[in-house]
Amino acid sequence: MRAPPPVEYTSALGRAWRAALSLLVGASVAVPLAWGLPYFAAHWGSLRPDALLDGLADRRVQGALALWAAAMAVAAFWLWQHGLAAGERTLRWDGQDWMLASAAPGCAELRGDAQLMLDLGPWMLVRFLPYAGLGAATWLPLAVGADLARWAALRGALWNWRAGPGDARP
Repeated sequence: MRAPPPVEYTSALGRAWRAALSLLVGASVAVPLAWGLPYFAAHWGSLRPDALLDGLADRRVQGALALWAAAMAVAAFWLWQHGLAAGERTLRWDGQDWMLASAAPGCAELRGDAQLMLDLGPWMLVRFLPYAGLGAATWLPLAVGADLARWAALRGALWNWRAGPGDARP
């Protein structure tokens, strides 16, 4: 089978992608609150003792909740910093291998496998897996730009290239 022609495409976190991530984070915080607040509102000030509300008076439970909140804040800060550092990434197909380059100066180009995980037409989600032991998977949100010919070539390369057994090089 003939390989698709060479193509390269730049992935940048656009406004729509950042808005979707913000919405996802907001929903993950709001859902537990939406489930718990009606219960606490119904039982707050009740004359009957409630085991859950009495449990909140325990110092160990308060400490665990404070630790959980601190861990969530640290994780959110780390993800925010990591997202700012990610910047633009260029996915390149040379006819034989996929390569991922960073816009940051001094970063080496990684060779690996690119897998199309979600294709919505004008938007794709691609997972790049470096060859053995060179790093973790990188998720690339790709959106159609002004160059429709490169977009079509990239989609063709992602859809038509399939790694065979033994293609993953160490």
